[in-house]
Amino acid sequence: MKLEKTIAVGDIHACSTQLKELLLKLESIPEALLVFLGDYINYGTQNRETIDTLRSLNRKAIFLFGNHEEWLLKLWEENEAHPIKRRQILEYYNFTEDHLSWFKENLVYSFENDYAFFSHAGVDDRKRLKEQIKYDLLNSAFKENLDHVTQKLVVQGHIPMQEVTNYGNHWFVDTGCGYGGRLSALVYPSLEIISVN
Repeated sequence: MKLEKTIAVGDIHACSTQLKELLLKLESIPEALLVFLGDYINYGTQNRETIDTLRSLNRKAIFLFGNHEEWLLKLWEENEAHPIKRRQILEYYNFTEDHLSWFKENLVYSFENDYAFFSHAGVDDRKRLKEQIKYDLLNSAFKENLDHVTQKLVVQGHIPMQEVTNYGNHWFVDTGCGYGGRLSALVYPSLEIISVN
């Protein structure tokens, strides 16, 4: 069986310049499915540009929720009766309501294929994959091998590392973009790492 090439992209955190640079590098692997691991916003300064770049992407891609997107949509819903607060939220991010609609229509909490399970924050290691809830997928902080949960790779962002790191079958692709680090991607099945500063 030929395994589909997949590229997991770590937390972008409003760094559209690095995102564009990384996407340029990834053009050399056009057949690969891109899996964005969430946290597209906050910390960096290019919230709108980042989301506009993702919205205009012209290749196969999966977009996962990060805890930052979940938090923003929750804040938006909580202020349904407060138009001034909603306007302030949009102004802060330089968003229109279309940007928030894009989140709601396109972001998912996890993606799984024959060889890997992808979520923003990995999994709760005390549960099987099918038992994971949204909270686990957005907030887990487990940093060890996960072969007691699954034989698949578990690929996540959420926890910034100096470099793309793995503990057995558990891979971490957040390398601190948005607060002084790099934006990184993990290519499967080669396990090649591609990073931009």
